[in-house]
Amino acid sequence: MKGRIVPFVAAAIFLTVAVYSGRLASQAASSDNTATEAVSKGLGQIGSFLADILWLQLDQYHHIWMYQGNEWVTATDYLPQLWLITKLDPTFAEAYIDGGYQLAVNLDEIDEGIRLLQEGVRQCPENERILWEYAVVLWEVDYYSPRETEEATWQYLRTVRDKRGLIEEPWNEGNAYFLLEKTFEQDTLRRNNLEISRRYSNRCSFIRQVRREGFWNTEG
Repeated sequence: MKGRIVPFVAAAIFLTVAVYSGRLASQAASSDNTATEAVSKGLGQIGSFLADILWLQLDQYHHIWMYQGNEWVTATDYLPQLWLITKLDPTFAEAYIDGGYQLAVNLDEIDEGIRLLQEGVRQCPENERILWEYAVVLWEVDYYSPRETEEATWQYLRTVRDKRGLIEEPWNEGNAYFLLEKTFEQDTLRRNNLEISRRYSNRCSFIRQVRREGFWNTEG
């Protein structure tokens, strides 16, 4: 029990110090930008360190929960810790991914889950994993309209293109075109939606083929 409380206490102290230091830094910004940057960088490193500890603690908790025969999709008490991780390190993509999917898909808290993923996309705009997760969740929960999923998937593919296909989970590039195929198939309000769907289907098949044959080097 003590082991679980210590990181929370450290995080609470850190956030309090961060707020106070931020105020002091703002007051001193006009006179000493170097000092302000040093304080911000130092606090950021401490926050990332504490976020890592809390994430490792969650991973251990996850394994214990599953070992006890519980279904992870029913777990809710770990979500406040995920929220704390995002406050300690706003660029901690895994926390947004895990929390957003759990809320929106497993717990049917759709709006809350989507908001968490949207914040993750805002904080980590170049992280293709969270962009992909956002698109998938929009599709799985049928959020508002197919257009939402289409826009999110295009954003993901633009990031993949900017990275020249050298991404952490390369198979999801083909999956993204499959997602667009199915989304346009459902988008009956869009003109020529079935023709566009077929084009994305062909693109999906092509991408999967070249990935499978190893024509694209995904190791960088």
